[in-house]
Amino acid sequence: MEEAVAYSTLAMTVTLAVSRPRLGLRGFRFSPGSAALVGVAVLLMAGLLRFEDMVTSARIQWRPLLSLTCIMVMTGVVQEVGAFERLAQRIESHARATSAARAFDLVFLLAVVTPSLLNNDAAILLLTPLVVALTRRLYPNKPAVTVAFAFAVFLAPGVAPLIISNPMNMIVAEFAGVGFNAYAKIMVPISIVGAIATYLTLRVSFRRLLASTIAAQGPVEVSPPHRAERPAVLLLLAVFCAYPVIAAVGGQIWMVTAAGALSSLVIAWRYRVASPRKVLSHVSPDILVFLWGVFLVVVGLRSVGVVDRLSSVYQSMPVGTGREIGVVGVMSALGSALVDNHPMSILNMMAIGGHGGSRPLLAALVGGDIGPRLLPIGSLAGLLWMDLLRRQGVEIPIGKFIRLGTLVLLPTLTVSLVLLWLS
Repeated sequence: MEEAVAYSTLAMTVTLAVSRPRLGLRGFRFSPGSAALVGVAVLLMAGLLRFEDMVTSARIQWRPLLSLTCIMVMTGVVQEVGAFERLAQRIESHARATSAARAFDLVFLLAVVTPSLLNNDAAILLLTPLVVALTRRLYPNKPAVTVAFAFAVFLAPGVAPLIISNPMNMIVAEFAGVGFNAYAKIMVPISIVGAIATYLTLRVSFRRLLASTIAAQGPVEVSPPHRAERPAVLLLLAVFCAYPVIAAVGGQIWMVTAAGALSSLVIAWRYRVASPRKVLSHVSPDILVFLWGVFLVVVGLRSVGVVDRLSSVYQSMPVGTGREIGVVGVMSALGSALVDNHPMSILNMMAIGGHGGSRPLLAALVGGDIGPRLLPIGSLAGLLWMDLLRRQGVEIPIGKFIRLGTLVLLPTLTVSLVLLWLS
């Protein structure tokens, strides 16, 4: 009975987060955060969660969630000064003078770099509406081009090169004690090679569309920079450079992000960019609640033996071998695609523990980062991406998503796991 409750609660949580149904006449609509809260409430009532579990969860998650909050604040200030809009205007100007293929290349590069500096979810929220507006100005009669550029935004961020690049990676790394520099040393090369594989696959897939597309002619006015743009961007780069330095001397990443967020608020006040309330509106409580709640939902699965069964599969593999890396990575990718990479990452975190060192855990993170390319349900970023596109009248057929996602996933997952095994 308890197993049925645990499994059905996870299924219900993921279904509500994906479908976001409306309830009642007032039109209340489920979000990922509210779906996770419902799942936590069900498990508490069923006795599969205890108060001690919630305390343990808070102890593990508070640093990553605080870091994510601070990154959202820094992102909000950069967005308020118009830095991303000016960058889009420059891309538009370049595209009108060159080709759609060159514009695609620039958007892909932007979609690789932005999540690395910020995080995947923040990048999706920033870049998706920006790219849709950009392509509609450039190619007003080519909705297929908008779809192609939207896929570049979603698929470009593959394996997270840094701990901060994916919210769930921050939580898993905190739990496992994997440091910022130790993670980056292994994952940055893997991320670069994976991005190249993704880029080549997308360019081949959209080669005819991009070659046959010509930008509409018209003047492009690049807005003058806000006087706070330079200090806001420099602060963001300074924070990025401080991560490895502070980690090398034993400091905590959350301290860097907290200092960056406070400095961003000072810049916003000093240059009259926006009020603190406006800047803080860029923080998404729903994302934070979802990450906290889905962790507890998976704790409920642990209490009915799911973690033990997954652990037995992993521990049956020879330690330190390519077979172990491959099994963990592939299972993580498939599991993430089917039940979302956040609960799958937590399941892997609990199942792997300290077994076989850090390599199996990194293989699980690789699979969790790449697996969501198979299905939109696979990640919070995918859900946000689909919702943002739908609001702007861009429909992505599920068949096209699966076909293109599979084409991208197969080479990137293979090369990423091979590189991890060789590292």
